Amino acid sequence: MAGLKKNLLISISIAILGVVVLFAFDTQIWISIKDLIPPDFTHLSRVFSKYGLYLYYSVFFGLIVYAFYEKNSRLKGICWAYVKAQLIFSFGVVRCMKIFFGRARPKYGGEFTFFSFDSHYNSFPSGHSADAFVSGVFLYYLLKYSKYSKYRFLPLAYALLIAFSRVVVSAHYLSDAVAGMAIGILGAYFFLSKQHKQPG
Repeated sequence: MAGLKKNLLISISIAILGVVVLFAFDTQIWISIKDLIPPDFTHLSRVFSKYGLYLYYSVFFGLIVYAFYEKNSRLKGICWAYVKAQLIFSFGVVRCMKIFFGRARPKYGGEFTFFSFDSHYNSFPSGHSADAFVSGVFLYYLLKYSKYSKYRFLPLAYALLIAFSRVVVSAHYLSDAVAGMAIGILGAYFFLSKQHKQPG
């Protein structure tokens, strides 16, 4: 995992820098996306935005059932790590940040009100993006160490589509999505690094 650790640190650093820079251009980027994206793609984005995560949940539910049926302790451990990563990072960390920053969603102005429980002011970071990338990285890991390794980038590409769809449907600014992606990657790596060190 040494190469993954190095790539992760580089990716997270770039993501943080990117989020900071994007804050200055978020509104212009959001307006440009609204103007450039054709209606058909917007409709497709709504589907991805609303239902896209259910594909990941279905896959992991299937993996959990398979792991128990086959009594595969290694796969059970990875699935349990996935659940913990989702609960701690995609839900816990993201939710706390949403409330703390209190950023208005694009349709409500984008300003930071801080300490807001109003969902209209819980834009930063994107929970869907964090959720998608926890799932995407875990599936990347599982595929990489399987006979289907050539397909390992597909879950990440799918996660990227979900994250981008949140911007297209005006639920988030681009910086919200990038921050969510970074949190999801960090959460997945945190738990996968522990799994990788365990004897299997």
